[in-house]
Amino acid sequence: MEENLIAQLTADEKAVVVGVLLAGESAEKVEEEMRELHSLLDTLGVHVTGRIMQKRQKLTPNCYIGSGKVQEIKDLAAATGARLVVFDRALSAPQVRNLEQMTDCVVLDRTGVILEIFSRHARTNQAKTQVEIAKLEYLLPRLSGAWSHFQRQKGGGALQRGMGEKQIEIDRRRARERIARLQKQLEQIRKEKMIQRKSRSNELKVAIVGYTNSGKTTLMKGLTKSSQTPKDELFATLDTNVKTIDPRTRPKILLSDTVGFIRNLPHGLIESFRTTLDEVNEADLLLHVVDVSYPFYEDHIKVTRSVLEEMGAGDIPQILVFNKSDRLNDPVLPRILRAAYPGCIVISAQSEADSLKVRDQIYHFFRKNLVTFRLSIPIENTAAQSLVYRNCLIIEKDFQEEGSHALFLAQATRSTVTKLRPFIIEVEDEVFNPDASEEEK
Repeated sequence: MEENLIAQLTADEKAVVVGVLLAGESAEKVEEEMRELHSLLDTLGVHVTGRIMQKRQKLTPNCYIGSGKVQEIKDLAAATGARLVVFDRALSAPQVRNLEQMTDCVVLDRTGVILEIFSRHARTNQAKTQVEIAKLEYLLPRLSGAWSHFQRQKGGGALQRGMGEKQIEIDRRRARERIARLQKQLEQIRKEKMIQRKSRSNELKVAIVGYTNSGKTTLMKGLTKSSQTPKDELFATLDTNVKTIDPRTRPKILLSDTVGFIRNLPHGLIESFRTTLDEVNEADLLLHVVDVSYPFYEDHIKVTRSVLEEMGAGDIPQILVFNKSDRLNDPVLPRILRAAYPGCIVISAQSEADSLKVRDQIYHFFRKNLVTFRLSIPIENTAAQSLVYRNCLIIEKDFQEEGSHALFLAQATRSTVTKLRPFIIEVEDEVFNPDASEEEK
């Protein structure tokens, strides 16, 4: 099945957006969700030419909103030249079909918009595979209307079914087969990534997480001097990017930038991007980046923490990084934030000095988790010595008088200490000096 049933969006596409305010909901929050939908459509290059908001006690099963409001949507779309109607909430397959018939427009929901953005931003084979799985799973229940023009105008049993129904079954089977093949590919990618992560087991790992467009890539660039250019758009980063904070530091500290989160993130996307998000689950520390210039930043914090819980990463230690402080008009807010969120940092990722602040906070976190110990390794055991040179900060190095053993005073993670256990003479206090390197010592 090659058709993109989400939408064949062209440049300068026009759309009418629709929101619903249910009883007991905050009008301000729903309005903010509508503004976020505008931003999502901006990312796709879609121009919003009209918007409709309806207050309802409950949703209508067949077309989500009232029939009178559907006619209003149709009239507004015709008047503004819009071919697209976008709902801020998730729609069922029957609701999409009914709405398309009643409005003569292509109907999308929030999930469809997010999937389209992911599809356009996917660059690597891994990201493309993950997005295609999520897209096919989203489209599968929506295939029933794709061949309605072939259906015969008669009923009957299984032997009397129309061509359209047969074609639907063929498309569904092909979609399921394609999903199965893609999942096998993704499983192979997952195994390869697992091997890569295993090879980094002796290194310290930090993952940057947060709401989409909160400045994660900008912070990544400031901390690692990466050449990656940040983009001011939603979901600009889909692939995990792993860099070393400072190549001279022992043990190495690896920093990974991950896909951003958003409210009502489709569950299928979380599942499909499990391979990418495994970097988060493997992290020793999370940098939770928050756009503090956003009026409802607390909602973004809740959404990110909720997704982390769903991923099983809710217990990993976090440092809250309130970013974009340069856009604040309230000079008192940083002090309020530090009081409300002890241990947080308020920065502008554009500032080199602020990036160094975050780096120092990372070092401070690991300082209390590294072990200082003395080693005695036989000269002929080059494998153990190589492990020390690669993954330990060497404070002192000497040789026994007879030259049969190399003596080290070093610092390392507990996993490295476990591997070197047979050669440890003494374990001292746990300290960490990340600014020192083997060469400097």
